[in-house]
Amino acid sequence: MNLEEAMEILDVVQGEDKAKIRKKYRSLMRRYHPDALGSDRPEQIRRVQQMNEAYHLLMKQEVPILRSARKRRKWEWTGTVNADAFCERNVYLHYSMEVGGEPLHYQAARGKYLWDPEEEEFSLFLTSLRHAAKELLEQVERRQGTFREEDVRQSDHRFQVQAKLFHLLTRQFIDPLAALRKAAKPKMIDSEGRAVYQFRAWVGAEGSGEAFRATGELKKGAPIYPKAFQGHRILVKNREEKVLGHLSFDEDYLYFCLIPLLKQKCAKVRMYVRDVKENRRGWPHKAKVDVDFYFRLEQEPPKDRPGDLNEEIRELLLAYETELMQR
Repeated sequence: MNLEEAMEILDVVQGEDKAKIRKKYRSLMRRYHPDALGSDRPEQIRRVQQMNEAYHLLMKQEVPILRSARKRRKWEWTGTVNADAFCERNVYLHYSMEVGGEPLHYQAARGKYLWDPEEEEFSLFLTSLRHAAKELLEQVERRQGTFREEDVRQSDHRFQVQAKLFHLLTRQFIDPLAALRKAAKPKMIDSEGRAVYQFRAWVGAEGSGEAFRATGELKKGAPIYPKAFQGHRILVKNREEKVLGHLSFDEDYLYFCLIPLLKQKCAKVRMYVRDVKENRRGWPHKAKVDVDFYFRLEQEPPKDRPGDLNEEIRELLLAYETELMQR
């Protein structure tokens, strides 16, 4: 770890003395120590280890902090806000360093910010929403005095409620069309001015059942068709109406951009087989169909009514609180 990285981790700026460094270190430890968070997940332990290393490195320096250290950039998060969102969320960014081959992240902002593909990595955005859902549940648990009860925090029902909250929050913090336009470039604009996108996708099957046989019979260039939506997934079929399985995308953000637009009937798709690969060595046998997924925007989507989503979230939290009261 070098001096610049240590300053970034502890949010230290050029010219601060050891008393200020110590104060910031203690504040961060109170906030992020596993004991304070009630969790000992590996990423939290690594974060604390990094803060300890940064603190010891900075305390060895002459004070004020050496002039050779890079002065911290001053900036504010300027993302688009959904003022009607039910709650705020953290915005996370990666440090310019890794520990054990894994990147660390820090909180850059907090607010009702929509996901911006140009500024925020999608995996960190999902982490942000998981934390927001967790915060909402913890508020309920604190009111009911069950926050420290391990059987409550580890219950299957709690995980189910948190998953439902997570998916409701994705609808509040992702504008599917705006995000798609920033994250991907159209392959072409057709004669009527409609944007056509091309994405890589695939379908997998294993075993010896009908889906495995149907995927193995597909030929390069053959069309496949959507059969049904199942959550954020598309179940696909061949020309003979045989189910092939769920379509998977190479990029995770596409599930949250394309599927909502398709459900709202704002786009049309065409899918063609790019390649078929089978592996019959060992068991179960496996087949993978690479797919060219063409997505054409037809119209602007209607906006979710914020009151409806907020009411769903309130009802979910109320039901969870009622269940805790009846324990």
